[in-house]
Amino acid sequence: MKKIPLKQKPERILDKDRLLRRIQFLDPNFFKPDGTPASSSFTTKPRENGLSVDIERMTTYEKSIQDINRFRLFALQCEYIRHLGFECIHDPLVGNHAHALIAGQITRTKARKFASHALRIEYP
Repeated sequence: MKKIPLKQKPERILDKDRLLRRIQFLDPNFFKPDGTPASSSFTTKPRENGLSVDIERMTTYEKSIQDINRFRLFALQCEYIRHLGFECIHDPLVGNHAHALIAGQITRTKARKFASHALRIEYP
């Protein structure tokens, strides 16, 4: 997606904000047999500047999930993410003002912590 040219500063993400991560549930690499997300659901690809998420208060579950037949939504508390040493950066995209990034070095250990603290959003 193309980035929106910002005329104003990005919004501040608060510790109380929840960040939504959509995870493709059809791929067994992204979920454990018990239905919880695998750490691979919270890793970045080499070309990415951070883990792509949506700020819950700026979107709807419908917009964030995009395709209910392929994805499930999980939420991470911003305060917890910052406690682990990561930045939460508002990074709006064309068509998705709620887009944000979890920025920092996501090791396998940190990805496991994200996965274990992610809360399933019961949608749909």
